[in-house]
Amino acid sequence: MISPIIFENTNKNFSICVYHGYETTMPRPKSFDPDTVLTKAMGVFWEKGFDAASISDLTEAMGINRFSLYDTFGDKHELYLKSLDAYDRSVTIPFIEQIESIGSMDELEAYLMSMVERQHSGKGGKGGQCCMMQKAAMTNTTCDQGTLDRVECARKRIHGAYRTALENIQQRGELRAGIEIEDAAWLLKIAFAGLASQSTCPVPKASTVSAFKLLIDSLRA
Repeated sequence: MISPIIFENTNKNFSICVYHGYETTMPRPKSFDPDTVLTKAMGVFWEKGFDAASISDLTEAMGINRFSLYDTFGDKHELYLKSLDAYDRSVTIPFIEQIESIGSMDELEAYLMSMVERQHSGKGGKGGQCCMMQKAAMTNTTCDQGTLDRVECARKRIHGAYRTALENIQQRGELRAGIEIEDAAWLLKIAFAGLASQSTCPVPKASTVSAFKLLIDSLRA
């Protein structure tokens, strides 16, 4: 069994160990905040998708070198999954909470119209208004299980949020009789996904507004 020889050192920031003449030092603390640089990586993946984002794109945006990236986050795929989790915390959860707070048909209509306005105002955020989870499903050609699990989880939770909103509307007597809430929630989820998928080349605003009004009228009591 090899025992380390510890030399006394006046520099208290690290200790030096010698194993048969090989010298090592204790690792230095990171000079960056992992959460901050992860948010920057998320922005790259959100804009470009997994396949198109290069390591150089990521290190440049994150302001760290390759060693720091691999040492802190693992390989590109691990970083991508961590970015999806960060997106879920910072974007998907507030999005779900906003939908669940809808309590009337007028509020649902106003919410949908605000999404149309946001898309046509150019304020959709990185990657346009397209959801990063949706983009993951469309652009990640590896179709790995980790990505698919996160996409499916987000999809079901957003559908559940629309279901909650429709239940709130139904309690007010504003939902048309005979509407299957489960199906109507998927209709809203798919309609919004369709809107978001056109973020780089939006459908004309007037046409989108008319289509959403038709959707609302089909649900309104």
